[in-house]
Amino acid sequence: MEHLLPEQEKTGGVTSSMKEKAREVKDKTYETAQQAKEKAGQKAQEAREKTEGTTESAKQKAQEGKENSKGVMQQTGEKVKQMAESAKDTVKQTLGMGGPGKDEDIYTRKDETEDPAGYKHTTTYKETKY
Repeated sequence: MEHLLPEQEKTGGVTSSMKEKAREVKDKTYETAQQAKEKAGQKAQEAREKTEGTTESAKQKAQEGKENSKGVMQQTGEKVKQMAESAKDTVKQTLGMGGPGKDEDIYTRKDETEDPAGYKHTTTYKETKY
C-alpha cells in the first residue's frame, strides 16, 4: 500500500470535492434542460390545439357563408327569371301574340335537371298550335 503525503491527501480531497461539485452542476443542468424541454413541448401542444380550434371555426364560418350565398344567388336568379317571363308575356299580349285563344291548344313539357353543385333546374317548354 502506498503511503500519501499530507499534501497529496489534501490535493486528492480537493480534486474529489471538485469532481463531485462538477457532477452536481452537470446533473442540475440536465434536470433544468429536461424541465425546459417538457414545458416547451406542453406550450407547443397547447398552441397546436388552439390553432386547430381556430382553423375549424374559420372553416365552419366560411362554409356557412358559402351556403348563404348560394341561397341568395338562387333566389335572385329565380326572381330575375320570373320578371323576364312576366315581361315577355306582357310584350306578347301587347302585340297580340299572347296566350291561347278559344280554339288554340297548348302543349307543355317540363325537363328537370341537376347541376354538379346539386341545384335542380326546371325548364318548361310551351308550344302553341294555331
